[in-house]
Amino acid sequence: MLIRGIEIRIISDGETFGFRTPFKAGLNIIKGRNSSGKSTLVNTLMYGLGFEELVGVKGERALTSAVRDSFQFDGKTRIISQSAVLVEVENDSGKVITFRRPIRNESKQTRLVEAFDGALVTKPDDAAGEPTPLFLHDPGAAQYERGFLRYLETFLGMQLPRVQSSVGGLTRLYPQVVAAALFIEQKRGWTDYIANIPFYQILGAPTRVVQYLLGLDNFKLEEERALNEQLINQLQARWTDNLSELQAALRMVGVSAQGIPKTLHSSFEPGHATLWVRIESENVAVSQAVSNKTEQWHAIERRRKIGPASATQDVIDLLNEQTAKLDMLMARYETLSSEARLRQNTLVEFRQLLQQAESDLRKNKTTRKLHDLGASLQLQSAEGRCPTCGANIENTLLPHTDGVTPMDLQHNIDYLEAQLRMLKGQIAGLENIGEQSAGHIAALESEIAQQRTYVVNLRKNISQSDATLEADVRKQITLEQDIRSMQSAESRLSTFLERAEDLVDKLVGAEEERAKFPSDLYSKRDRIKISVLEKNFRANASAFNYTSADIPEVQINAGTLLPALGDITLREVLKRNVKSESSASDFVRLIWAFLLAVYQTSATRDYAGNHPSVLMFDEPGQHSMSETSQKALVNLMSGLKQLQSILAASFDESVAVFDRVTEGSHFHLIELPEKFISPMRHSGAM
Repeated sequence: MLIRGIEIRIISDGETFGFRTPFKAGLNIIKGRNSSGKSTLVNTLMYGLGFEELVGVKGERALTSAVRDSFQFDGKTRIISQSAVLVEVENDSGKVITFRRPIRNESKQTRLVEAFDGALVTKPDDAAGEPTPLFLHDPGAAQYERGFLRYLETFLGMQLPRVQSSVGGLTRLYPQVVAAALFIEQKRGWTDYIANIPFYQILGAPTRVVQYLLGLDNFKLEEERALNEQLINQLQARWTDNLSELQAALRMVGVSAQGIPKTLHSSFEPGHATLWVRIESENVAVSQAVSNKTEQWHAIERRRKIGPASATQDVIDLLNEQTAKLDMLMARYETLSSEARLRQNTLVEFRQLLQQAESDLRKNKTTRKLHDLGASLQLQSAEGRCPTCGANIENTLLPHTDGVTPMDLQHNIDYLEAQLRMLKGQIAGLENIGEQSAGHIAALESEIAQQRTYVVNLRKNISQSDATLEADVRKQITLEQDIRSMQSAESRLSTFLERAEDLVDKLVGAEEERAKFPSDLYSKRDRIKISVLEKNFRANASAFNYTSADIPEVQINAGTLLPALGDITLREVLKRNVKSESSASDFVRLIWAFLLAVYQTSATRDYAGNHPSVLMFDEPGQHSMSETSQKALVNLMSGLKQLQSILAASFDESVAVFDRVTEGSHFHLIELPEKFISPMRHSGAM
């Protein structure tokens, strides 16, 4: 990432004011008196990149009144009617874009950022093409195609990982969070190693930022571990669901299971699972109960075969009646099954329509958001006119059709929202009916099976007498129901055990994978990078004349990746933070040393990280910092040729101090006048 320039545009009483300056590769020094507006320029630069949260607030309130409300010129207070900032940026591929963001405008919101292809700051006379409108500080700014954060990430080639949230689950590592280690503002930026991190519920945010900038493998390992834990949780959930399903089925037939744990264990043995049924106050194994009842059924069957062979008219009528009932049940079953299939097909179609409607609604809302923000910019395309020919442009995403007036965006949104409500209601209704229908079909299947068995037995016994038939048939039907229920329970258990065996195998594999993860999730390559970081940090601290502790005792804590003291235990190291034991100026030296060491490590050959190669320090010479330390800082920044560094400082408002501190260093100087806002020619476009 290379910041090529910044331009502040202001209109006051119809006159154009502002400030424009390029930035170069390498070290850039912004020099000026304390009242010249150095911090205003620095904060406006961060605002133009969407990083004003590092100052503490969102929007134009992060900026001073000099670019927002009024400024001093020629001894008079000039009221600002409109203002904006342009920041020109180049990525690693050499592509240049310019971001334009409003600061003050009565009809325009500051959540709109426009991206122009080309160099509007360093080549102000070049014609500006149509910009890409983007939105900021709204939900979706980091996910949607027209979100500014997503656009910035894509342009810079950043691949920001998902990290653990402080409230559980995963969240994104947003660009603003990473920027806290790159842009150090004056007021609060020197209070911690990585201060001013916006709150996005990221667990251990400073550590996550360092891990990302160094390009550590831990994100991949953590994701793999998270997926591993997710797999184990899914296996446990499937076990619970399968067990609940089994127990519900067993309760319906009065059978209980033993030898099955409530939670999935890799030590589970399917052979230990058994089924039991209560018969005459005793627990009997289901297999034995089935055998006993089957023998009883056969005994009745043998007795019936030697019974009377005559059949009465009542028995024949009963057979005809029960056969007709079976036919009726079968017809009803076919009707319900056909309706269920049709209902399922309809449900699939409705879900597809719902997904499409949600996508269309999101696109229309994003387009409306950009249209509203762009309309306040008074863009011709946003006002419904072509910027080239002036022809009217329909406020819709739909193609034009002769003789048809398409709905505008708001009507499209209203229609899609109504369609979503209708589809969700229809889907919920179909799902509810489907659940009820499934229960009816299952009950009907059971009834058909019983009725078919009954009819078959009647046909077998058509030649028997009424008395024998009635008693034997009733008994056999009861036995058959009992046997069928217990066999169904055995079948259910068999199905459960088949699934259980698969779950156990997968759990064993998942637990073996979990055991392979290192305790701190750092790979061998990561440990080398951390070691290099520590060496760079110690070298920098020594160069900056850090004296509050012996430098060999200052180390990078492996847990937090932040500086800590000594070679004592991890718990004591965390309690003995360097910050609390260093003088104020010495602690600032450590911040210099650490932030520069992160870049140096990321830029190390063969161990490259993700640092965007830009650092900005606003007034780093805090707390009466010695000239020797400041000179060492300037010299180090100047020597890092691949790093674009921006250093804003007053140098005690002394030319002599400035000369001594910068002697021997190569840099691009941006010297601010007494007040840096002054008359400046610009297009006036905001």
